[in-house]
Amino acid sequence: MDTVESAENAKEESCMKAEVDEAKPEITRVSHQELVKLTKATIDSLVEREPLLSGLPSDVTIEELKSQVAVAQGQAITLFLNRGELPKLAVVVPPHNTTVLDLKKAVKRHMTLSLKRENVKKKISWKHIWKKYHLCFEDTRLSNDGENIKAYGITNKVELHFAKRRREKNKLIKS
Repeated sequence: MDTVESAENAKEESCMKAEVDEAKPEITRVSHQELVKLTKATIDSLVEREPLLSGLPSDVTIEELKSQVAVAQGQAITLFLNRGELPKLAVVVPPHNTTVLDLKKAVKRHMTLSLKRENVKKKISWKHIWKKYHLCFEDTRLSNDGENIKAYGITNKVELHFAKRRREKNKLIKS
């Protein structure tokens, strides 16, 4: 009796295996370049169709996606940096506990990414920029790197700009 049951079990297993083999999808092989191209096309179509992500470039980074979602959820604010004749640069920062130094780092990050997208190979000396220019909101210079941006009245969708630093003669050094 055991051999009859074993034979039936083996027959059932082989039938089940045949059904599973038939259900397996055919595997298509693609090269790395084709996979990258397909992934980019898929991301582009998702970004175009999603209203939340509209306005983002086609080569969007993960950081930009997270920033855009944070803005939509009210966890971040967008500030616009007026660069004169150049287009305004949107800078996304958290609204709470953001210092002027954090804002400067965000400006540097967004500016570097913008230049990379424009294929500008020029290297910017940010040490030189911050030595020669203040970041300003309206007529207020953001001079204290440790100060919270809320202390300057900075809120969502405000415009910032660069202002040339004035030379301070006979500046006394406090000990």
